[in-house]
Parts: sequence; structure tokens; C-alpha cells
Amino acid sequence: MVSVSLHTSPIFIISKGGISGGRQDHCFISGRSFHMYEDFEITLNRGFKTWTRNLNICIPFILNFFVSLILYFFFFGLMGFLFFASNTGSVVDLSTLPPAELYNMIWTGVRDNMAVSVLAIIVFSLLGMFLQAFFTAGAIGMAKKASETGDTVLSDMVKSGSKNAFRLFLTNLLVTVMLLAGIVFIVPGALTIGDLSGLIQNPEASVESMGTLAIGILVWGIYIIVVNIVLSLAPYALVIDELDPLGALKTGYRFFMRNKLDVFLIWIIVIGLAFVNSIVGEYLGSQNTLVLGITYIVPLLVLQPLTAVLWTRLYLAGEGRDLYNHYDLLSNLDGF
Repeated sequence: MVSVSLHTSPIFIISKGGISGGRQDHCFISGRSFHMYEDFEITLNRGFKTWTRNLNICIPFILNFFVSLILYFFFFGLMGFLFFASNTGSVVDLSTLPPAELYNMIWTGVRDNMAVSVLAIIVFSLLGMFLQAFFTAGAIGMAKKASETGDTVLSDMVKSGSKNAFRLFLTNLLVTVMLLAGIVFIVPGALTIGDLSGLIQNPEASVESMGTLAIGILVWGIYIIVVNIVLSLAPYALVIDELDPLGALKTGYRFFMRNKLDVFLIWIIVIGLAFVNSIVGEYLGSQNTLVLGITYIVPLLVLQPLTAVLWTRLYLAGEGRDLYNHYDLLSNLDGF
């Protein structure tokens, strides 16, 4: 059913059944504004058409992939230098070392460079999260422009990314902290296990403790899924409405509470498409290199941009924003 939010200005309710092109729009006029409310099927249909009309929305995700690849290259290069070359002062051919000497070199490198290694992990992780926030905000900005006007260009990515990257980065940090807080679910099981060395020597003696730990891990996993679903729209609320991190989390939560079924269905669709892609890659990719390569690029070219458009249109429609509809153009042409 359709929900209409109240405003202080006079409201004139208009309901239009499907007339042209199977339309099932619901709208109201308040002052000078014109707000569209869509059924879930229409959101999917028009969201898909918006994506096919704006395939360039995949560019932020492609750029994020290659930038992250470069970042990982430097990170592992630094880790390799700290663990293998810092002790000898020169590059070592690892293939010529016996296993015992190799393990000793790794242990020495970790021990002597623990502080630097931890600092490097933190810095590269935060930098990676910030870059991802920039490109994600850029993609949402492009999806917003395409949903409202029908078209988007690369400059929309730069504008939206530069304006919202830092706030989206902080929002992602808050969500990460919330997810890590779920570690409390495995604490009782970890405490009942006690000394890990005793568990290794006699695994059968701690079956009950392992069961408690397994239940805690399961509950933590469910908690992570629930948080991800409930806050699915928080990044979109932040970018579209230019909210602060806490405001985005609150708005995303309120949107979910008003549109539980629609949010859950899109989440299921997104997870289902990703699952199908991974299954195809696992079973067919092992026999065909071309298929394996396709399953690697499908998320970048199809799944991620389509997901961004669907979430964006769902949020805009749920908030009663103006949305692009090619049927309006066709009906205007019929009037000439």
C-alpha cells in the first residue's frame, strides 16, 4: 500500500491508476512540489531501465577496484620488505631458503617490526575505506542524478564524491564499530573454553564449550546480517540528503522501519544475484577461463551499479522525491 507523509501546507491528494504503459503511480501535490510514490515492481522496472540508460555508473566501481589494487600492491610490498628484507638489508631469494630458516626470518621480521606493521595495517585500512567511500558516494550521486533526470555524467561522480566522501567514511566507521561490538556474543564461549593449549591436546573434553562458542559465532553472524539490512539505506540517505553520519544512520533506520518489506526484498535480490554469480564462477569457471573472467567483472559492470540505482530509486520514491519516468515523455509527445 501507499503511505503519504503529512505537510503543514495544504495537500491535494491525487491518485492515478495505470493508464499509459501500465503505470501504477500514486502522487500528491503540496504547494509547488509534485511527489511520486511507486509500487515495488515499478521501482525495480524503472530502476533497471535507468541503469541500462546510464551504464557509465559502473565507472566509480571500476576506478575503486583499480585504485584498491594499487593500494594493496604497495601494502604487501611494504609488508614483504619489513618481514624479509629489513633484517638482511637486501632482497632475499625466498626459493633458496630452507623452510626452517624462512620461518625464522618471518618471525624475526614480525617481532622486530610489530609497531610499524600494526601502524601500516591501520593506515592502509583507513585509506582504503576512505577511497571506497569517495567512489561509493560518487556512484550514489550518479544514480541520484540518473533517477531524477534520466541521465548522468562522470562529473556527477566527482562532485558527489568530493562533497560526501569524508562523512560517508565516518558513517562506515560507525557501522564497523557496531558490527565489531557483536563480538560480545562469543565472549561466553571463549571464556568457557579457557586454555587453548588444553583444548588442542584434548578436544573431546571441551565439546560443550565449543558448542557455546559456535552458538555465539552464529548469533554474531545473524547480528551482522540484521545490522546490514536495517542500515542498508544509511549511505544513500547521507549522500542524497547530505546528512551527517548520525543523521544518516537515524534516517536509514527510520526508512527501514517504514519500508521493511521493500528493503528486505531488494537486499534478497542483491544477495541472490551475487550468490548466482559466485556459483557460476565456482562450477563453470574452473573449467572455462573465459567464464571465470566474466564472473569477476560482472559485479563491477553490472551488479554493483544496478544495486546502487535500485537502492537510490527506492529511497527517492519512499521519500516522495521527483523521479524520471520515460512514460511522461511519451505522454507529452502524444499531446502534440
